[in-house]
Amino acid sequence: MRPQIMTFRSILSRAFASIGVTRNPASDQPFERLILLNWRGGLLAICAGMLLSFLVAGFWYPYWRVADMDFWIVYNAFLLNAHLPQEYFDHPGYLSILFLSGWLRALHWLGLVNVSSLTALPPVGHMADFTQAWTAATRAGRMLSLIYAMIFVTTFTYLLRALVRDWRIAALGGLFLAFSGGMAMEMRILRTELLASGLFFTALLMLLIVARRRSTSWRPAVVGLASALMTLAMLNKIQIIFLICAVPVILLPFGPAGASARGFWDATGRGFAALTAAAVLAAVSVYLAHDLLSFGLSTTSTSALNLPTLALSAKTYWAAIVIWFALGVSAYCLIWKIPALEAVAAALAALAGCMIGLLTLYACYNPTDVMVVFHPFEQMFIWAADSYPGLAKHSLGYDIRFVVDAMGHVVLRRTFFLESSPRPAMFLEWFIILAMVIAVRRREWPLVLQVAVLMLTDWGVDTLGMSRGLKQEYFLLTDPLAIIAAALLIAKLTDLQRHSWTYPVGVALIGAHLVVSQAEPVKHALKTGGPDVLCGLYQNAKRVEHLPVCKPP
Repeated sequence: MRPQIMTFRSILSRAFASIGVTRNPASDQPFERLILLNWRGGLLAICAGMLLSFLVAGFWYPYWRVADMDFWIVYNAFLLNAHLPQEYFDHPGYLSILFLSGWLRALHWLGLVNVSSLTALPPVGHMADFTQAWTAATRAGRMLSLIYAMIFVTTFTYLLRALVRDWRIAALGGLFLAFSGGMAMEMRILRTELLASGLFFTALLMLLIVARRRSTSWRPAVVGLASALMTLAMLNKIQIIFLICAVPVILLPFGPAGASARGFWDATGRGFAALTAAAVLAAVSVYLAHDLLSFGLSTTSTSALNLPTLALSAKTYWAAIVIWFALGVSAYCLIWKIPALEAVAAALAALAGCMIGLLTLYACYNPTDVMVVFHPFEQMFIWAADSYPGLAKHSLGYDIRFVVDAMGHVVLRRTFFLESSPRPAMFLEWFIILAMVIAVRRREWPLVLQVAVLMLTDWGVDTLGMSRGLKQEYFLLTDPLAIIAAALLIAKLTDLQRHSWTYPVGVALIGAHLVVSQAEPVKHALKTGGPDVLCGLYQNAKRVEHLPVCKPP
């Protein structure tokens, strides 16, 4: 029996080796003992774990199990495929709806989905056929969410490796992201945060990487691409505006190591040629997006949605945001002595990237999408006032009490014991705080500043998210910040990797992270109830008949 087992193991080892999967070489270093596989094997194992979790709890949910937002996104994809206008604009969810409509059409063409549009949907009276059609479309959407999640995790892990220059740390970062509280739910349902977060953090990591490099000819191009990705993120989830506004502060401590050598941007001929190209691209993109800018900034009401009037108009706060970014770029360039030509070219590239991102609104144009994207604070105020009616009174005293209360709840949730939460990243934040104390005592001030801006952004955005109860889906907007901060600390404080407590603490962190992340998916799988959960959601699906279990409106 023993030789047969060994033969099977050797065959299995050779099969894994053929695709580049091998065990990480044995090491006495505590940190390295946490890494069981090599780089490629680790990524494959993470994706395999995500797929297994998805199949055990998620894919098989009834279509109404997580109706917010599965039901609305599928419904609007059905509308687009029936050549009817989008009706859901809360986030506004533009890319999620657009991509799902195309995904359903592709699966229908392949014969994997029978119904891909509203006109082909069986009537509610034929309950079995209706349920089968909606279930198939919802599960197709869940598969698309899993694809988004795997692409997000893989891209994040590769970029994190480029940032910290240590594949082991990056692999652990990818594991923590793949099984973070927000990702654990969003990879198996249809939520707008997943796509938006993936686009934003891909852009942020790109900026952090090039910010730490010396002056190069291609850095403005990366800035332009990152700007386009952040704009696309906001087309899907307008709360991303808070993270976008934090970017100038986040980047400020991430300067190049050592003085920039004379190069491309100091050679005036080549530098001016690149600057001219950036200026032309920016001018053309602004011209093409002119109608979107004009309509978006001047419109607060369409046939589908009316927005409230705030103390600051959209034109005013967007002007303030532009000035804020200009000051941020100027401060970064002055502190880190960036060549003037490169700085101006990067600013123009960022403008072009933003306009190109906005132009995607023409792919399936709807004026309400444009209005919501250009009035994010008005739209978010509607949600916040719905959760906390006192905010609508514009009382300074109430607003202050709300902010203090929100900050208190953010602190309490970090303790886990005083206010529990299905968020395993809080355990990682405990490590970050302890490592920060060590970094301060060692006077590693650049590292301290880098981690501080990341964590203050994390906690600040979470405080704002308390206006909606800081739902689990919102964790994905900030957990990557904590993962990046932890990676920077581990990469810099290398002696911690050799500490005797590193292995047991690491095992405990990973174990707690995996267990807590699966709590909500399993809870939803075991949840009782029926399709009557949809009864209160039909205001967002007006063209679908009410289920028999629901009272007529």
